[in-house]
Formats: sequence, C-alpha cells, structure tokens
Amino acid sequence: MKKSVKNSLFGLAGVVLLSTGLTYTPPFVHIRNYLQRGEVNIMDFEKHPTRQVLASSRPEPWPLDSQYNKVEVAQNLLDTLQKYESTAFLVFQNGKLKYEKYWNEANAQTRSQSFSAAKSVISMLIGIAIGEGRIKSVDEPVANYIDSFREGEKAKVTLRNCLTMSSGLDWHEGDKGVFSNNAYGYYGEDIAKVIDGLQVEKPIGKEFEYRSGDTQILGLILEKVYRKKIADLASEKIFQQIGSETNALWMLDKEDGHEKSFCCLAPTARDYARFGHLMLWKGQWKDRQIVPQPYMEEALQPATYLLNRNNQKPQQVYGFQFWIQPYQDSVYTVSMRGLLGQLIWAIPSKNAVVVRLGHKESPHQQGVFFRPESYHYLEAAMQVLK
Repeated sequence: MKKSVKNSLFGLAGVVLLSTGLTYTPPFVHIRNYLQRGEVNIMDFEKHPTRQVLASSRPEPWPLDSQYNKVEVAQNLLDTLQKYESTAFLVFQNGKLKYEKYWNEANAQTRSQSFSAAKSVISMLIGIAIGEGRIKSVDEPVANYIDSFREGEKAKVTLRNCLTMSSGLDWHEGDKGVFSNNAYGYYGEDIAKVIDGLQVEKPIGKEFEYRSGDTQILGLILEKVYRKKIADLASEKIFQQIGSETNALWMLDKEDGHEKSFCCLAPTARDYARFGHLMLWKGQWKDRQIVPQPYMEEALQPATYLLNRNNQKPQQVYGFQFWIQPYQDSVYTVSMRGLLGQLIWAIPSKNAVVVRLGHKESPHQQGVFFRPESYHYLEAAMQVLK
C-alpha cells in the first residue's frame, strides 16, 4: 500500500474515531442519539429509554353508546383524517364511546406518543400537588424547589409563569438547531442541566410564549416535592384513579433518568380519552375528584392577563398547559395537543370528548395557533354528536 494512501486511511480513521468519541461526550451525545433514533415519531417510545406508567388495578372499560359506529362521517372528512396519516379517531358522549376508527394497523391496544399533550398531564399533577399541600400555590417561586433559580432574575419566576408559558426564559421553541434546547431536551441525556442553564431574557409574567422548558421545570418540581418519578406519580395519582386499561410508557432523558415532562407519554387512544373526561368533568372522575375543581376551572380558562406576543392583545388560547379553541365562533372547546396533530378535546356543550392521533399535521401558519385540519376533525366529531 502506498504511503499516501496509508496516510489518507489513517486520517479518515482518526476523523471517524474523533467523531465517535465526541458523540459520547455530554455536549454531543444528543447528536449520537439523533443519528440512532431518527426524526421524531409517535412510536419514538420504542427507541428511547422509558419508564412504565402502570394502568389501574381496577380497569374500567368504556361502555359503548347504543349508536356506536352507526353514524357515518362524510367522506371528505375521512379523507382529511387519512391525508394526515391519522391512526385513531374516537368520539365519546355522555361517558360512552360513540365512534371509533383506526388506520395504519393501529387498534385499541396501540400506544401512541403524546408529544406536548403530556404537558396537560403535568398540569393536572401540579393541581393535585397543591390540593395535597405539597405545593402552597401556583404563585410560589420556582426557587423554592430548584436551586439554579435562587439568584438573579430567575428568582422571580413562579409556577404560574411556567403553567401559562410566561416565564421569559430563553428556551426558544422555534429553534430547530443542532445545539438548541429543543435538541438537547429531546435527544440529550441531562434535561435537568438544560433547565439549570436557562436564563431570563424577557419580562416575566407579561407575554404568552410557548416554551417546553416551562413544563419541564414543573416536572422537576413534582419530582422534588413527592420524591418520586413522574411516571410513578402519573400512575398513582391519575391512571390508577380513572380506570386506565393499558400500561403506558413515559420517555426518559437516559436510562433511569428524568422523564421528559414536556412531552413523551405513550398511552392508548382509549386511555387518552380519560384525560379528556378529566377536562370535561373539571377534574372529577365519576364520584371521585382527582384534580381539585378550583384548579381545573382556572387551568381551562385562557390567561387573558397575558399578552399574545404576536399582536400584543390579551391572549385567548392558553390556560395552565391547556388550549382553548373555539369552533365556528360559538362552540367552546378545551384541549390537550401535541406535535404531529395529537389532539384530545373536551366539548362541554356536547358533553363530549374527541381523540385524534396520527403521524402528520399541516405546516403551521404564522400567527395561527390552530392548524386548519383540526377544524375538519371537529366537524367530523360534530357529525357523530348530532
């Protein structure tokens, strides 16, 4: 072998070894994980470390409505559901399952990743912690629980600021860069360190600006006050109480690490509907109050004391990690929602809950909070609910 060829091969080997080594060091480990796990997907729980969320020891199967799957949904609306690669579409009314359809080999036992719909579960756990006296109030400073918030402007950030996405912290949700907090948060292995590194860059408690980091802060607080893992808390305080039928999974930053509280819970469609009913029934499940009603009533109303950063008008769409979406200007809905169109609505005027899960969503338009196809999903639900 010629010397020049040998040198080239040794050089290439060195680059490979260096690159491999770098991906195992803390600043670069998320790159390795991304290369191994690929783009985000509703089945990511199969590739990321997880912790089990145990289903109820007393499961409560959903009763079927007398009109179960007897109402036909217009073909153009079914076409929209298929266009965005929906896997599940369920409609409940009066506590009964009225319509259920699955695609792409999914079924009632299929788990599906929530993405940011999990934020609403964290909010419910915060409400429970307040009801149990583990947390004094939503207006407590985060500094009471997380040491890195004890100095400077960060000492002014409260739980309310995190619940309403008004912390002013420098987690930029729109940043898709390799070294963004989003990348470290989803593919990295030390989410607590990411949170410790955040700094205040905008006035606190003034504007609504969506930040996944705000929810992760709440998750770390819950771990601190209960001295338990989020998955175990979710099972004990919610899943066990609402008759969940199937064990769920919650993705972790690393093996035996922290749950990614801002996302990444994976239940079945039927169990997602139980969270929808907690919204509908203001924290109550049948004869049991799971989340304190006063907390849920505030959580499900828009925090209009905050400004929408896009137009500086009072925001009308977000409460305590729940979305408020009007339908045809007259029907009020509240929802849990996540990336790629994971949607769980409660429609109080119809005493109904709707679940849509799937692989795709339309591109987000500037200044629009709700993607256009979501209105088609609601229209399909309304056809079932007539």
